[in-house]
Amino acid sequence: MAHQLYKTMWKIGGTYSLIRKLSSINGSDLDASVLNRVMYNAELLPPLGKEYWWLHFSGRDGKKPIQFMLLVFRKHGRNVMFNDKEMILMWLEENTFQAVTAGWIYNGERLHDLGDTNAVTKVDSDRKTIFTNISGQKMMLNGNFPSYRLSVGDIIDLDIGVLNGIMDKDAYGVFMPPFGMGWVDIFLDAKGIVLGKRFRGTAHLQKVVGITTFGHFHWGRVVFQRGFSISFFCLKAGKNSVRYFHRSIVFQDFKNNKTINFNNPKLKIQKIESGRQWIVEGSDDDKDVKIVLASYAKKLYTIKGGGSQVYIEYAVIPEEFDLKTESSVISLGDLGSGVGTFEDAFGSPI
Repeated sequence: MAHQLYKTMWKIGGTYSLIRKLSSINGSDLDASVLNRVMYNAELLPPLGKEYWWLHFSGRDGKKPIQFMLLVFRKHGRNVMFNDKEMILMWLEENTFQAVTAGWIYNGERLHDLGDTNAVTKVDSDRKTIFTNISGQKMMLNGNFPSYRLSVGDIIDLDIGVLNGIMDKDAYGVFMPPFGMGWVDIFLDAKGIVLGKRFRGTAHLQKVVGITTFGHFHWGRVVFQRGFSISFFCLKAGKNSVRYFHRSIVFQDFKNNKTINFNNPKLKIQKIESGRQWIVEGSDDDKDVKIVLASYAKKLYTIKGGGSQVYIEYAVIPEEFDLKTESSVISLGDLGSGVGTFEDAFGSPI
């Protein structure tokens, strides 16, 4: 018994160490071994522990291009209500567990809901593979940075590889013991078949590990036709609060081979009453940016158990973009058309 307790505490310590490591990186200076350690491993989760694998894909063609998202989610505890369905969360054996899988595809005309599944999931760190299923369709992600393959039954079959950009991976974290959250992002090119149609676009693979209550935040990322991208994130004091914590804005300027970081920016995010637009404004000492995002599809996820969380995922295109620095002014005409995802999340710790 004592030996088992020691082993459990040692593994929980490893989860905290991982979050601490990711928060110490806070940027793109990480190698493939760190990515593999995070992507292809299931952590031992203490109370308030949570894990997410988010897989976002955006096409390049059309005014309302193909987009889709896949999710694998687990948390500490034996069950959870996901979209009002009871899901059993059991640890079965090393890196094999019951989890929630969910997803949606916007095919250029309408949103296809892939459903919510209580799926047995296996993360194979040796074979660099995640095996699971969603609504009866076998799902598999495997590979080693920067080359991956994703398949979901007969509806998705993609090769994922090098993106023609300057920052194709990063790691970030917030660590305030006993709480913390860390994540890795992988930005790559993707091509193949989605719902029987040819797909060419960008892939964003993300793994998140957290030991924290559910909460409130905004996250978004837009990729532009000419290789530029912008991402932003903030934690909020409340669902409707305009008080933001841990604010970040990163613009990737492929044309000039550089990244523009806003250092702890002032940030304002507002939703137009119709719900079809979001306005994002940010500034620091020498930079200002304004983005107007129009949404053309959305999907809502709810989680209840050990608190509650709502995620509203919007498929968006930028209608306006203005970035001003001391040496340049960049507008939407300089970037080409764009496509992305905006996430509005809010929750309760109890």
